[in-house]
Amino acid sequence: MTAAVSKNSAGQETLATDASDSVFERAKKLFLQYAQPLKLNERYPGRMLVERLTIPDKIVQLRLSLQKDDGTVQVCNGYRVQFNDDRGPYKGGLRFHPQVDLEEVKALAFWMYLKTAVVDVPFGGAKGRIGVDYKSLSFAERERLTKRFAVMLRDVVGHEKDIPAPDVNTGQQEMAWMLDTWRMTSGGYQRGSVTGKPLGMGGSQGRVEATGVGTIITLAEAATDIGLDLAGATAAIQGFGNVGQYAALELARRGSRIVAVSDSRSGLVDPDGFDVDDLVRHKVETGALAGYRHGQVVEPAEVLTVECDVLIPAALEDAITVKNAPSIRARIISEGANGPITAEADAVLFDRGVCIVPDVLANAGGVIVSYFEWVQNREEYYWPIEEVREKLQRKLVTAYRLVAQRASQDGTSLRQGAYSVAIELVSEAAVARGVQ
Repeated sequence: MTAAVSKNSAGQETLATDASDSVFERAKKLFLQYAQPLKLNERYPGRMLVERLTIPDKIVQLRLSLQKDDGTVQVCNGYRVQFNDDRGPYKGGLRFHPQVDLEEVKALAFWMYLKTAVVDVPFGGAKGRIGVDYKSLSFAERERLTKRFAVMLRDVVGHEKDIPAPDVNTGQQEMAWMLDTWRMTSGGYQRGSVTGKPLGMGGSQGRVEATGVGTIITLAEAATDIGLDLAGATAAIQGFGNVGQYAALELARRGSRIVAVSDSRSGLVDPDGFDVDDLVRHKVETGALAGYRHGQVVEPAEVLTVECDVLIPAALEDAITVKNAPSIRARIISEGANGPITAEADAVLFDRGVCIVPDVLANAGGVIVSYFEWVQNREEYYWPIEEVREKLQRKLVTAYRLVAQRASQDGTSLRQGAYSVAIELVSEAAVARGVQ
């Protein structure tokens, strides 16, 4: 791939992107930008590492036929992208969402193998998706669809091959259905074939809240580095699903004031701060922020530009672009979602001095505790919540400090520091494994 090269105000080379680029092409260009200073082709001549690290190992495309409760049939597209397993079995979530795009699934699998490397867990990267309006399905329809998907994936997944986990619109129930399907088709339990399960089926304490809590653990480390005390700080959270809710609860526990929140349909702003426990209760009971009795109602996107110390984008990709980046008024951003800031917006924010904890580090708490769950499944010995939390804290702080040290050493952003660490670790594993 060739692309135009320019420099930002910090003197960093950047590869120009095009508005027509897919999310995967943009992710790939960012990888190439950060791989350039590492000189992989010079360090490992003839190994074609750049190509090996930017082309998926395997793409599985499926057609799923779902019989609805009324007897009609709905046809859905499904994908599982297995991007890289140089450092261990493929690992990645399953999304059920009406807008399905193979290029997006590739990007998410790509980011996942970088994420597992940054936090040093022995997995690669994968991602799965079904194009369906999952929320519109009945409970029985959801079970049939999930179990059908599990049957069709049974030959390419497993506790030593590829380990799915929850993602957008999936959770413990879907993971339980998938594990049950594989148990019925294989005749035995392999609890580690999927993570994010209910506790009674081999799930781990702390898994449900891990991504949201991890987002704040890494945020707290970065806040210390820039001299921001989270006790008394103000915060805005875009996306109030699982990640956003637990991030809000953890911020409140640390003394921060949550002044703005949004979900896909509405936003709320209250300069005095929300009662987070009450707000979460309302969201869980009603399924939406709409109708909450406190706060000023605003458009969801307006939450991103509220004046605050901390911003947590925890929804979908490309929430912050060059159009709204100049209006961001936070001092520090921790990416609860995958790819919430475009490369161009990232450069704008970096030039303005906004500290960004990148997604491959910030939201890695989920895959870390998924790894803990996998380890517990293999041992059939389960840890108390205090042990899980202590191990998660230690793992994320160690990873953050390694990334921050690399960024300081190279004079780059935390994102580039994280990519440098990940690319080097995966490259070393790929070379050690050989070519064939």
